[in-house]
Amino acid sequence: FFFHRSSPHKTQMPLLLVPSVALLGLVLQPPSPAARSVRAPRAGRVLLGWGPDPVWSDQSVESISDAGEGLKAITIDAALDGFGKGGQYLQIREPGAEKAGIFAIASAPGASPLEFLIKEQPPSDWSPGTGWLTGASAGAALEMSQAMGSGFLKTDDALEGISTVLLFAVGSGISPIRSVIESGALDGKSVELFYGARTPAMMSYTDKFAAWEELGVSVTPVISQPEGTGWEGCTGYVQDVAREKGIADPKATALLLCGMKGMAVAIKEMAEEAGIPEERVLANF
Repeated sequence: FFFHRSSPHKTQMPLLLVPSVALLGLVLQPPSPAARSVRAPRAGRVLLGWGPDPVWSDQSVESISDAGEGLKAITIDAALDGFGKGGQYLQIREPGAEKAGIFAIASAPGASPLEFLIKEQPPSDWSPGTGWLTGASAGAALEMSQAMGSGFLKTDDALEGISTVLLFAVGSGISPIRSVIESGALDGKSVELFYGARTPAMMSYTDKFAAWEELGVSVTPVISQPEGTGWEGCTGYVQDVAREKGIADPKATALLLCGMKGMAVAIKEMAEEAGIPEERVLANF
């Protein structure tokens, strides 16, 4: 996504992004050529390539805590319009700010308070960064939009005929994956999660693995840089670990993923090799 401030004196060109970026728990695609401009309250002009116009509400941070190296768990006690599926996201900004960040919702629909897993990132020309939020204290004011996107399962029959669901997440990409796990949408399926991080210290939600197992999700954590950490589990990349395990019944398997572009490309290639149709490789955007 990209943002710019409108000017009454000259036309400003939008900032161009790389073909795809992983940010704040989402895999984001570039804006369409027909990106439209929308006006948000108390801010400059914001260009968005997808989603509805944000409707801002005044909220505040309820709690903030460490959730892994470079990651913060943040809660906001607020009702959220339009939140009904795991994998949805919303926008958050400093009060009155021009730019907003897009954040996947980590908690399940109906759960209270709203939970987020936010990666600490510096500001850039097209993003406000997250330091203002990850460095905040309980009670800090913010502006929050309604829920956006259709989640991973964009139709009610998205998993029709599917008996096995493989979940793939890297880093803060576990946030929307957690939401879909805890939403109950995968109940009755054989589910396996491949969750990757550079080091064990950078892996969030390890305290939830047992609860996810009780929900029927087999959890396979994968560390890509295990040297000197004492890690004894799977190493490398999530797609390689999954490929080595193999896919027993490709015709009845769906894949849900959230992470960096390289992981997404590799998983789509793995799915193609296994004979899984592209429409059963599902992202939350």
